[in-house]
Amino acid sequence: MIEVGKLAWNKKIEVLRVLNNLTQEEAAAKCNTTQKVFWSWENGKRYPRENSRLAIAKAFNVKAEDIFG
Repeated sequence: MIEVGKLAWNKKIEVLRVLNNLTQEEAAAKCNTTQKVFWSWENGKRYPRENSRLAIAKAFNVKAEDIFG
């Protein structure tokens, strides 16, 4: 079993999305963004700004520090 705490921030977002049975489009809507931007976060192409990091944490009911360190 993989320890989530040791995953990169973008992989944590992917795991949280999958565990919540959400598509990228659904997760993006919960984070107030587009599917394209959410994809870029999940794939580590772009790092979310602070307000987006807070939205991601809120969407998945976790602390931002738990995802982004």
